[in-house]
Amino acid sequence: MKKLALALLFLTPMSVMAQEQYSLGLGVGYQQKPYVGDNSSWVPVPHFEYQNGRFFIKGLKAGLFIVDMPTTKVDTHLRYQSLNFKPKDSEGALRDLNRRKSTIELGVGAMHIFPSQFFVSADIDADILGRSKGVNIDAGGGIIHNFNDHFKVIPKVGGIWSSKKHNDYYYGVSREESARSGVTEYNPDSSFTPYVGVGTVIDATDNLHLFGGVQVKFLPSEVKNSPMTNRSALSSFALGINYNF
Repeated sequence: MKKLALALLFLTPMSVMAQEQYSLGLGVGYQQKPYVGDNSSWVPVPHFEYQNGRFFIKGLKAGLFIVDMPTTKVDTHLRYQSLNFKPKDSEGALRDLNRRKSTIELGVGAMHIFPSQFFVSADIDADILGRSKGVNIDAGGGIIHNFNDHFKVIPKVGGIWSSKKHNDYYYGVSREESARSGVTEYNPDSSFTPYVGVGTVIDATDNLHLFGGVQVKFLPSEVKNSPMTNRSALSSFALGINYNF
């Protein structure tokens, strides 16, 4: 499931789907990971998107539209948050730390596309499984460049605010862990992670589409300074094909 997060990179900012439609796709993706010893990898990227009335599934997100108009959407949703740390995949003393598990988040999201094709979006999500008990707020904006009827490019910039509880669970080292492993105790504060990305969609036919996307996240000091991490930025890339039924 962690690998499915790549599928979100190449989606258009707002899918326009008729009632009771769905799409399936498959591609290949590359994803860098923040933790020491958790190597980057090329992975298959399956994608599924479905909408029936106000209910929708889009990648790792499923929910109900509160507002569902062609240029404005507001939803409440559940989202799979894939970040996790497995000590066995790490190195040295980090192998003696506790595991950090992925979780399910409950949230609300909103998106609006202006007549100029500029769009803004925001999501507020909170852990509901009690892993971190943290909150993430993702907000950004971009523009849809339609070069012709079959080819569009969608650049986007944004940022993710993560609460102290989220960061402490996924990047902090408790006093007990430090005493057991010898890893320096670490207690990060809340953080802001800026990112830039670009996606593209080529309509080969009315139903068959090629997609691609790349995103770079610039990790804040609260993450970079953790003894569990060894990167200052994370890059993701995906390329594939999608069919609308």
